[in-house]
Amino acid sequence: MDARCDIYPKGSDKAAKLVACTYSQRQGHVSIDRADGIRHELEPRRGVGNYVDQDGQRAMRSAGLGQAGQIYRLVNQTIYVYWDTSGLPVQAASAPAAAPIAQPPVAISPAMPYDQSFEWQGVGFRVASANSGAINEVRITPRGLSIDNTPIVRSVEGQIVRAEVADINSDGSPEIYIYIASADASAHGSLVAYSVNRRKSLSDIHLPSEPQALSRANGYRGHDEFAVVENTLVRRFPLYKDADADGAPTGGMRQFQYKLTKGEASWGLRLDKVVSY
Repeated sequence: MDARCDIYPKGSDKAAKLVACTYSQRQGHVSIDRADGIRHELEPRRGVGNYVDQDGQRAMRSAGLGQAGQIYRLVNQTIYVYWDTSGLPVQAASAPAAAPIAQPPVAISPAMPYDQSFEWQGVGFRVASANSGAINEVRITPRGLSIDNTPIVRSVEGQIVRAEVADINSDGSPEIYIYIASADASAHGSLVAYSVNRRKSLSDIHLPSEPQALSRANGYRGHDEFAVVENTLVRRFPLYKDADADGAPTGGMRQFQYKLTKGEASWGLRLDKVVSY
């Protein structure tokens, strides 16, 4: 089917290009043919939303577009596939699938302030942070809640990588998930998340620390990736063997899959499944 592909370089919150593309899926296999001459072939692998591309690199499908499309996170870029082709440049919309389209060079800053807004069925969130240095404040400003729209400010160790809004427990009230990575080379991941209570106010969502699984002795050295995949929060990271140098893991990947559950006083993410591959 015809679609629009927005291409985001890794680490950037700005699209480098918008191109016409053709999307197809057959028995789990995904093909994306871009009008700039690039083709992506994604083969499904063990674990929800996991793929391997034509070069043997890992990829992940994540939520965030709802019925509007799909998101695929590759090793060096993220592709937002929209079913609605409006917004394409005129030459891109009319170009044949194999015709390359000239694009101006894009300068990507490795670190910049984060300020993004999200909307889900009348409830909005603005997420902002200076994203500078090792310690930052994250400011979450809700909109559209019937009782309390007071901004929430949290101190975090690291910087915002990205954020997304979802409703993984399908209760009609969204959650906001903000993914943090430490500012050092290890990029240890953490999460700031809030759930909307019946469209009235926000409550914190707790992510268990999993200290034993997330230890160096068990192959963990950071470089976490978070994503909402269908009705699950996924956290995955590379596994290191004892002799591996930092930045060169050879132990495969481990993926934690969490379900959102409500406790007596707060919301929590319950570990539902662990997959290694």
